[in-house]
Amino acid sequence: MDEAAGDPVKPMDDETFARLYTAQYASYEEDLPLWRALAEEYGSPILEIGCGAGRVLLPLAEAGHAVTGIDINPAMLRRAQAAAAGLHADRVLFVQADLRALDLEQRFRLILSPCHTLAALDDAGLAAAFAGVRAHLHPAGAFAFEVPGPGEEAVAYEPEEPLAAFIEGESGNPVQLSATQDSDVPAGRVTVTWRYDELLPDGTVRSRALPVQFHLRPPEAYARLLEQAGLRPAALYGDYQRRTLASGDTRMIVVAVPEDRLRKSLRDFRSRV
Repeated sequence: MDEAAGDPVKPMDDETFARLYTAQYASYEEDLPLWRALAEEYGSPILEIGCGAGRVLLPLAEAGHAVTGIDINPAMLRRAQAAAAGLHADRVLFVQADLRALDLEQRFRLILSPCHTLAALDDAGLAAAFAGVRAHLHPAGAFAFEVPGPGEEAVAYEPEEPLAAFIEGESGNPVQLSATQDSDVPAGRVTVTWRYDELLPDGTVRSRALPVQFHLRPPEAYARLLEQAGLRPAALYGDYQRRTLASGDTRMIVVAVPEDRLRKSLRDFRSRV
């Protein structure tokens, strides 16, 4: 799409982001079997951190789980609430909250954070988020999250090549997605600037840009921050089929449990040998 003259690329506001991001991932289901399987293993209630418009959370509710979703973007939560209107009111709850300051009067059997949400936090923010997770995690529960894997720093986006095209459902407008990437490997950071070009009915193009900074951490860095919060990784996966993490994987899925539970398991094992 060629940008209309006089209509430069503009920053993304919360409402536009919610509208475009929801449409972009409306049909994305690649990760759902993993979250469903973990929900079956650990049970309800379930908390999703960064639930957006409910892409992951609502299928879990439809499967009979009690779910709570938090997100900082009120426009996302409005869409999630609208999509949940037909579900049991006592099964689904949405809360506008900062994940670094969790304060919910409940403990959860499973806490999820898909889609690299936690990778946007610096170490201090991530430590605060992990402490909040530990405070809200049931003693027999698990915390599962997805972040960029060890191979992510090798990914390169070509700004002139579209990554995806989709129809935005609320307006019916075609949208084309592209991205540029600026990596600072020594600092362990990468900034991806997503560009959404939306074709309007009059033939002009409205362009919005969203820069997102991700922190690229090795598994041991996550393990250190988890352990500071009283959690410990129980599994590291490199894909949604639970294949063991490898050095070239661009995604990393961590499943952590309370540290004292692992210590008890080790004591029980030693008592039997």
